[in-house]
Amino acid sequence: MLPLATLAYMVFEAQWLRLHHLRLESPGLPVALAGLRILHISDLHAGVPWPNEKAIARLLPAALAAVPDLVLFTGDMTDNQKALEPYLEMLSRIKAPLGKYAVLGNHDHGLRKSALHEFTFGLLGRKISRDANLSDDEIAATVARNRHLLGLADITLLNNECVSIRARDVPLQICGIDELTYGLADLEATRKQVDRQKPLRILLSHSPDIISHLDEGEFQLVLAGHTHGGQICIPHPWRGRVLLSSSGSEFADGLYRRPGVTMHVSRGVGTTLVPLRLLSRPEITLLELQPGQGGKPPA
Repeated sequence: MLPLATLAYMVFEAQWLRLHHLRLESPGLPVALAGLRILHISDLHAGVPWPNEKAIARLLPAALAAVPDLVLFTGDMTDNQKALEPYLEMLSRIKAPLGKYAVLGNHDHGLRKSALHEFTFGLLGRKISRDANLSDDEIAATVARNRHLLGLADITLLNNECVSIRARDVPLQICGIDELTYGLADLEATRKQVDRQKPLRILLSHSPDIISHLDEGEFQLVLAGHTHGGQICIPHPWRGRVLLSSSGSEFADGLYRRPGVTMHVSRGVGTTLVPLRLLSRPEITLLELQPGQGGKPPA
């Protein structure tokens, strides 16, 4: 009975979306930006059948309850390249006065490994190197298609690009890079657009590994996804937990700090490979910015 009960719970957890609220204290943040609300959404994997559809159905009420100033998506909106259209109306109903911005993930490009491959490397706690094997024309076509579709939901795609906006009369910059894991990110091209005079610079990346490629002070905030928090996490007496994910456990989920930068990694909304979660509840995260240091749930 225990295996069946565990399986039933894993199906349930995969649908059990939460709105996670974090107060994120950022050194040097202008006082005028205190209380700025950023909603971080990642890894919808639209197109994966139930229970993903159940989790995505809970996304809109949770996003509306967050009342964000800015909404940022960090990739894998779809599990294949044709599944986004049915969700555009729902995504368009998520509103934010400062706009909605997104980057692409590997699944948005149609890039993925077999379930056995992912499972084996995750069990060993290893990352895998990958090659996109896509032509420039294929990449450009995917970017153009996603830019058009996301635009229908008032979401701006940032593909190795930066945009400058003003929040409470303070200039800030949002940059987004293409998929790092498969070698599609052009960090140097993105770097050339960075304006270090902006008091708040945010980088969107599907892969959290991007933090290891950044210079100190280049961005104050990095948002990433991809890991699903491991998606299926098994308690382990020596390693704490085993994450059955080829992304490894270094940046599984939550907040990570390097000199001059804080990164938030989302567990994401959907699932991939198997429609199950264990000890990694799906989430969208409301980041409330405050001057200072550290990150914690609000009182």
